[in-house]
Amino acid sequence: MPQLPPAEASDDEWYDFAERRCEDLLPHIADLILDRFTYKPRYVQQQLWTSGDTVSARTKQYDIYLRLFTPPESFWPRECLVLARLGFKQQRAGHGRALVERLLKLAPEFGYRYLAIECANARSSAFAQRLGFTPYEDGRHWVGAIEAIQQAIHLQTA
Repeated sequence: MPQLPPAEASDDEWYDFAERRCEDLLPHIADLILDRFTYKPRYVQQQLWTSGDTVSARTKQYDIYLRLFTPPESFWPRECLVLARLGFKQQRAGHGRALVERLLKLAPEFGYRYLAIECANARSSAFAQRLGFTPYEDGRHWVGAIEAIQQAIHLQTA
């Protein structure tokens, strides 16, 4: 697991840490996309990028926007990976769950302890609830500790 900056580290140190983790996350997101969709690797690489503390991937089949280690004045815990935008043309095909399961496996390697879903609609709220996330602001946002989400998924598959 990468060494997280200390809690009292400056926002710049956290931002630099998040930026490095985003670069490291790119190949994992690319692998997931290649596993789930029929795109060629070169095309996936062209449609996948980072910008500071975010990872984005967008085509006609999916729209993924992730944010890592957000500033403390934001709503989320500092050690959080936020699914800020998550959409798939083909719904109820397991793409979202596959992404969450992959992110759960990567959590120890990357250092985030929470996953969050931002500005959830009715479908993503139901998805978050099934996976053990906790609602905030009347279900507008959802946050889950890695262990709680893993346990909810384990109970569903048992």
